[in-house]
Amino acid sequence: MKHRPQPEQPSIYDDYFVRQLVPEDHELLQIDREVDFSFVREEVADLYSDETGREAINPELLFRLSFLQAYDDLSGREVIKRSRTDLAYRCFLHLGLEDDLPDHSTLSVFRRRLGVERFERIFNRSVTDALDQGLVTGRMVLVDSSGIVADVAIPRLRRLLIRLVRKGITALQKLGADISKFAQEHDELIEDNSWMLSKKLREKDVAAWAALAEGVRDALEQFDPDDGDGGRLVGLLDEALAREDGSAEGASIVSDVDSDARWSVAKRGKKPFVGYKMQIATDADSEIITDAQVTPANVDDSTQFEGLVDGHQRRAGTPEAVAADSGYNSGENRKRLSEDGIEDFIMPPTAKGHRQGMFSAPDFKVHFDLDGRPIKVTCPAGKVAFEGKWQKEKDGWRFYFKKKQCEGCPYRERCSKAKYGRAVFISRHYQAHQAARERADSDEFKAAQIERLGIERTFAHQQRWAGIKRTRYRGLEAVTIGVLMACFATNVVRRTRRARAGPRPAREE
Repeated sequence: MKHRPQPEQPSIYDDYFVRQLVPEDHELLQIDREVDFSFVREEVADLYSDETGREAINPELLFRLSFLQAYDDLSGREVIKRSRTDLAYRCFLHLGLEDDLPDHSTLSVFRRRLGVERFERIFNRSVTDALDQGLVTGRMVLVDSSGIVADVAIPRLRRLLIRLVRKGITALQKLGADISKFAQEHDELIEDNSWMLSKKLREKDVAAWAALAEGVRDALEQFDPDDGDGGRLVGLLDEALAREDGSAEGASIVSDVDSDARWSVAKRGKKPFVGYKMQIATDADSEIITDAQVTPANVDDSTQFEGLVDGHQRRAGTPEAVAADSGYNSGENRKRLSEDGIEDFIMPPTAKGHRQGMFSAPDFKVHFDLDGRPIKVTCPAGKVAFEGKWQKEKDGWRFYFKKKQCEGCPYRERCSKAKYGRAVFISRHYQAHQAARERADSDEFKAAQIERLGIERTFAHQQRWAGIKRTRYRGLEAVTIGVLMACFATNVVRRTRRARAGPRPAREE
């Protein structure tokens, strides 16, 4: 690999300033002594040629600059600017006072060349090093998610359609298509300002833009999807049109600037946002992050749980227990922990009916056969429903109480407001959920949930110092790389601080 090697010995002049102005216990110097960043050269060796091309910039230097970005929440421009004047930065980068720095754009190119897969391997290195030092105990793993706001403005549907139509017309022109009809219709719609006068005219105007977008989309589809931006634009136009006709239900494209960002699912007490979710698993004792995933904000947390457990097991082995909030509650997740012999501390959610002071499924007594199939359900008033109907799409059975059984029942007001009898759904995983509800009152379970709150320190650190609260990057791949780099930096900082603090006292059982 051709690159400019850094001098192994600093000049006497440089060394004087280092000793005088940078304290020996500066955290960056401690990190430099604790962590060997040279492993990056092996990870990226196949990306460089020893025979062709210009002399390359040392990839370890570029990675150290990327680390500083995550360490101090800096953009590419900011980290280069600060590295010119910050002596501690230059020491960490192994640069002399007269050594040059690369252009900030080189850092963006470096991240894209490495890609998600290599950054995952780099993140793995931070976990492996923590394991080698005995920091990851595996006693308990904490799982949780945090929102990341996308770096975009949120246009209304009309503005989004206009932008996509213009991009589509430009793409068609590059492909050699006749765009005169589309361009004329575009100009006529732009000049028509009548949509400002009433709601009805606004709806008519949006429908006209949607029709034009559909025509542009159909024209693009006639060309090779891999030819230019045509294929990508066809997908974006499809999503925008789905949003226009209401079939996307909030899961479609929000902005063409970051087409992967999505609206978060509305939850009580939480303000919805456009962006992504960072899902992480951490070791409860050391707070070392052992797995990290990034998804659009509309993805259900429970669907990512098995991947997080898999990631931890792959890097650090099978833990004794896993603690998570009710967002990860699902029968499949509980089954997975049971099969692997992992103690389940997933918080069961409050039954839906209990939130309104009504009876819910847990208030009914369910009788099972030897195969674990529910055969009858007894209500709080002692009435029985038999022969539940299997509902494949919901993965469970629905039992129906007849109208005559519910008439005159003293619990009618608390049980059901339906005109006919009460219906009760029994999930295939009902017994596992019921066992979790019973365990939730135990001191052990409550202690695990209190300990689970410690993961919030990790999110706070990354939001305040690593800039994860609002991403600097656009697109799922770029955001994922940013999160993996932030997780690597978080692990390095915690490993270094733990080494400085010395061994922790043994945990009391």
